[in-house]
Amino acid sequence: MAEDLKSSAHVWGDGKIDQTEESPPAYSGAAPEEPIADDPVASATTRTEPRRSAPRAAYDPVKRFGTLAAIPYHKYDIVDGALSSDKISLTVKHSDLYSHPQHLLPFVLEQAVLPPKPTLRIVGSHCGDRVDFDITLNLTHLLNLRNYKWRFNSAQVTPLLSGSMVMCDRDDSSVPTRIATSVKQFCKDRGENKSFTMTRTVEGMPTEMLAGQVRNLAASVKYRGLLRIDFTDERSKVVVHKQPGSWFSNILGLHPEKKYASVETVWNPWSGSDEGSEHGNVDVGLRAGQEWWQSWTSTIRNAIIVKHRGNIGIEDWIETRMGRVEAEPRVEWGRDHSVYDR
Repeated sequence: MAEDLKSSAHVWGDGKIDQTEESPPAYSGAAPEEPIADDPVASATTRTEPRRSAPRAAYDPVKRFGTLAAIPYHKYDIVDGALSSDKISLTVKHSDLYSHPQHLLPFVLEQAVLPPKPTLRIVGSHCGDRVDFDITLNLTHLLNLRNYKWRFNSAQVTPLLSGSMVMCDRDDSSVPTRIATSVKQFCKDRGENKSFTMTRTVEGMPTEMLAGQVRNLAASVKYRGLLRIDFTDERSKVVVHKQPGSWFSNILGLHPEKKYASVETVWNPWSGSDEGSEHGNVDVGLRAGQEWWQSWTSTIRNAIIVKHRGNIGIEDWIETRMGRVEAEPRVEWGRDHSVYDR
């Protein structure tokens, strides 16, 4: 785990980006023997057989959770910042930030490289309001914390998804200049109601596949209640907002909000290597999701059977690995009898 932490620490360091990447693991075991020179079959086979690539690192929850130790969590806690009730958006109203580019620029650069917190929540209920279980899993360790990309909106004053996109690598030298341009434009705006939004986006998470697996798992343990499966990216927005000083103006909406949404960081799932991170294709996320599900299925199964309410973490996974297996219910449960007895 120490080596894992060491290799990931450069992402969260003092703003310095280490471009060195670990080389793939070498083969273990003895080298194959050389074919006999006078054996034409062996010689032909050796010449035509393609060289196999190094095996990909398997998903290991202990190591993946270890990478989370390198995240500077204290930077999420902003003085006087207000976190929304759904934990998605953090709003800051410091005058130094919305008035002075020299303060806003380092703030945006610092916040943008922090990952969001993707979560999976599984709720089973019946008879409308009777909750049978309510399980939440933190999926942050599923992200590739060594790599992310920047995305910019060319239309500086419009919502991000409505403008044309510009994608940049994490270490692209043009990134600070692009951010500085939008920051200066925002701070020079003398409007009474304006906001600058930095977004952390997760792409490639196989939500449909995981939701299907959850439903199959619940059915396999004879659960017949209503399932609600939610994927949420908590801490995915940081908003610097200047509001009108007059409460009367706020109530009447005399000054419509002018939104600057031009900075976004894009995070993809980790698939055991960085081979597919450049493309961000669906296959990488699907493979990462399948590996994660195979490792956590038994833990989630136990939580459903015991009607757990709350978070599930590495301690629960360890208990499962140590042999904890909850007995499967003998009869169907979670039924809404008012519906089934009609």
